[in-house]
Amino acid sequence: MSRRQKMIEASKERIGALEEQLSRTLQPITPPGEVVQRLGSRVRQLKPRMIVKRLSNWEFLLIVTGSVMSAAMVILTVVRALFYFFGRRKRRTV
Repeated sequence: MSRRQKMIEASKERIGALEEQLSRTLQPITPPGEVVQRLGSRVRQLKPRMIVKRLSNWEFLLIVTGSVMSAAMVILTVVRALFYFFGRRKRRTV
């Protein structure tokens, strides 16, 4: 058996041992019923208008401003790259 084959076999053994250890360690658990009931009641209480209300006006304004500025920067970068590319081509031909 070559050295490469020995390394492959050793790797397979280590991976097998690791998988076995993980299968013993990572066992599914059942949360307590109280936690599930509390979480369910919180989800049922949350109405869509409450979600919208939590996102206040200043947060919305901040998100819109950031989005517009990001889009403007992308557009300016593309325009600048095109201007540089086509402006340079004109200088070479003259």
